[in-house]
This record gives sequence, C-alpha cells and structure tokens, in this order.
Amino acid sequence: MMYISTVLITLCLIMFFVSRNIIRDLEKKINEKEVEFEKERGVIRADAKKRSGAVQWGLAIENFVPFMDEFPLRPEDVNFLGKPIDYIGYKNTGSKTKCEVHFIEVKSGNAFLLPKQKNIKKAIQEGRVFWHEVRVEANKKVDS
Repeated sequence: MMYISTVLITLCLIMFFVSRNIIRDLEKKINEKEVEFEKERGVIRADAKKRSGAVQWGLAIENFVPFMDEFPLRPEDVNFLGKPIDYIGYKNTGSKTKCEVHFIEVKSGNAFLLPKQKNIKKAIQEGRVFWHEVRVEANKKVDS
C-alpha cells in the first residue's frame, strides 16, 4: 500500500513539474506572439496611414488636374463626376460631325484602375455607350 502511495505521489510531482514547464513554455510563446502582433500592427498602421495620405492627396489634386498642361481638354469643357470616373469632358460641341465626349480618370503614384473602372473603360472602347433623355412633367405652379 505504501508502495502505491509513493508511486502516486511521485507521479503527481512529475506531472506538476512537467505541467509547470509546459505552462511556462506556453506563456513564453504567448508573449512572443503578442510582441510579434504589436510589431505587425505597427507596420499595418504605418502602411494604412501612408495609403490614406496618398488617397487624400489624390482626392485633393483631382480638383486642380484640369488646369495642368497635360490635361486633354480645357478646364471649362469638363465636369467633375468623382466616382466611378473622375471627369467627363466635351470637345467641338458646336459641330454635328466633330463633337466628342471624353471620359477622364485621374491616377497618381502607383494607383491603378479599379475593376469597375476597367469595365467602364472597356465598354467605352467597345462602343457600348448610350444616350438617354428623360423627360419629367413641368411644375405647373411655377409655369403658370
């Protein structure tokens, strides 16, 4: 009986020390992961801040782009849309045969066309552009 008690106590002590080591190792790994996580969060935040600044700069500069020499049309011949395409412009509107409509997207830095913008560009290039005229009833109170 004494032998069984000694074996059980010994096993309990072994399990206690082994489990303490396992717990210590797990706590160490958790701490390492927390440090890793904080470093990664810092990198992600810095990248998000950089991207946000680039987006804000792009949004601000869009207002001035029509006044740049490289812009394809005169500033007074364009209208700002914003989304999904930045500008729509018109050229030779007094001519029945030379009138042109231009869609203009402004990008800066490493920016690229979004999928929706690519689809619109393709539709324009393939001639899938349509004219719609919508008429509404006049306000009789104002017209009277």
